[in-house]
Amino acid sequence: MAAVYSKKKKPFGKLVVFGIGSTILYALVLSYQGLITAYFTRGAVYATLPIASAFAFSFVHGNFTSYFWTVLGIEANQKSIVKPRLEVERPAKRERSQPQPRLRA
Repeated sequence: MAAVYSKKKKPFGKLVVFGIGSTILYALVLSYQGLITAYFTRGAVYATLPIASAFAFSFVHGNFTSYFWTVLGIEANQKSIVKPRLEVERPAKRERSQPQPRLRA
């Protein structure tokens, strides 16, 4: 069986943009560790800063990784594999499957 190759345009531009963005974010965090720690540990409204930075890192680095694998040509399988559900023939209902429990007082 011959493999089917698609001739889609690969997202090199997006890969570079998100790669640079990811590099900048990591460089900023590593360069300004003291300042970031000072703000993140203040509390009150500043408690949202670690959450916002986690979302920013997740978005930028996640997109970079996605485009990286796409440019390399590695993508998820688009077909969902559905196994056929076999009908199991059930035995006829027995009149009395087990003895009934009794309470003896």
